[in-house]
Amino acid sequence: MPTPHAVLLLIVTIATFYLYTRPWIRLELVSLLLLVTLLLIFYVFPYEAPDGRLTEVQIFQAFGHPALVAICSLMILARGLTATGAIEPVVRLLGRIWQVNRGLGLLSTLLFTGAASAFINDTPVLVLTLPLLLGLADRTNYPASKTLMPVNFAILAGGMLTSIGTSTNVLVLQIAADLGMPEMGLFDFTTTAMIAFAIAVPYLWLVAPRLLPNNESTRTSSNRIYEASVRVDENATRLQGRTIEDISRKFGRTLPAFAVVRANDELEVHAAGNLAVGDVLLLRDTPEGLRELASAFGVDLFERSGAGRFIEPNGARTETTLAEVVLGSQSELNGRTLRDARFAEQHQVVVVGLSRGTGGLLRSVFDIASTPLAAGDVLLVQGAAERIERLRGAQHLMLIGASLTFARSPLAPVALAIMGGVLVVAALKLLPVHVAAFLGVIVMLVTGCVRFEGVGRALSLEI
Repeated sequence: MPTPHAVLLLIVTIATFYLYTRPWIRLELVSLLLLVTLLLIFYVFPYEAPDGRLTEVQIFQAFGHPALVAICSLMILARGLTATGAIEPVVRLLGRIWQVNRGLGLLSTLLFTGAASAFINDTPVLVLTLPLLLGLADRTNYPASKTLMPVNFAILAGGMLTSIGTSTNVLVLQIAADLGMPEMGLFDFTTTAMIAFAIAVPYLWLVAPRLLPNNESTRTSSNRIYEASVRVDENATRLQGRTIEDISRKFGRTLPAFAVVRANDELEVHAAGNLAVGDVLLLRDTPEGLRELASAFGVDLFERSGAGRFIEPNGARTETTLAEVVLGSQSELNGRTLRDARFAEQHQVVVVGLSRGTGGLLRSVFDIASTPLAAGDVLLVQGAAERIERLRGAQHLMLIGASLTFARSPLAPVALAIMGGVLVVAALKLLPVHVAAFLGVIVMLVTGCVRFEGVGRALSLEI
């Protein structure tokens, strides 16, 4: 007969799985309630066994398991890659392949996402490719419903290729080692898992899109068009000396510029010729499009001298986010300019774009700070995540839509080198995975690829 502890744990297990199926309670909340329940059970009724006692202390010690250290460390390493934009050049290359051939673009995306997820947590890979697929759906009229699911399954299949590809792999292999099984290296079962991956990719490429419906789903990102500007300064080396046509080819799509300001004269795009230092590109695009452009060419959506200091007091490019803020009818900004209201100084953010609630277009977009505002206008603001979040408490201002992370691109090679070092050390079995990954996290923090305040956002409570 089962012991009273066994009966009690079976009841708790059944209740837990029942609650996991209920839509009115979050999965992670159920897991936390389970932890509290186990702690209370073994605190009030410790389990006595011939080989020792099981109390709430042992329950808590499970959170010091090497598997958990490895999982959390790998999440933070993945955060470093996404925060610095280390993988974005590959995503932009995929976009150019899609422009050449749709079928080849889908195959390349499946292979890249599958290979990336073998070393990086699934979520960051999906976050990186989601804007690409949604943007391609807009530009090529190829429904995203036929690409999102195949790419998602490619990411899952790729996670099986290595011992760190998924949190499940890390956990199961560490527990197996605890039970006496020889430790498995990074690529010990890659050849076996590759067979499944080799079968999955052709199916996801050729068959799955034909089975999926042609849905014109609602996009999660904003479709609002903002007017913004980019100044060609000494650091904008990827824009200097190039025509708009050259930049468009490099960008993978038509540059969303409607004019060029040169020496206070507004020129048509086709008449601007080669861009020079001091020129200002006037842009109209969605928040995602503006963020993509700024990341692709390493430029700012604001003038670094002046307003930029509110984001970067130390002069270094730091991780920021873009968010949309709508002005209410009672806002103190109505009828005033951003410069008069000292909006940037007050909230420590930079306004990089403006969408008029009346539908009218600006002619002085390169000087948004001097434009009188009205109720219904939407500001595209850039700033640190915690400063953006504080705008929620501002009176008569409302945050709308999802925030977009603005990559800190100068540190991208450093983040790639750190991740590569962790993989090499783990593959050669010079150090255990959890030790190598934890050392990688420390180097990421020291070099600034991940900031201390960003560690919490890297860890997934659900996982």
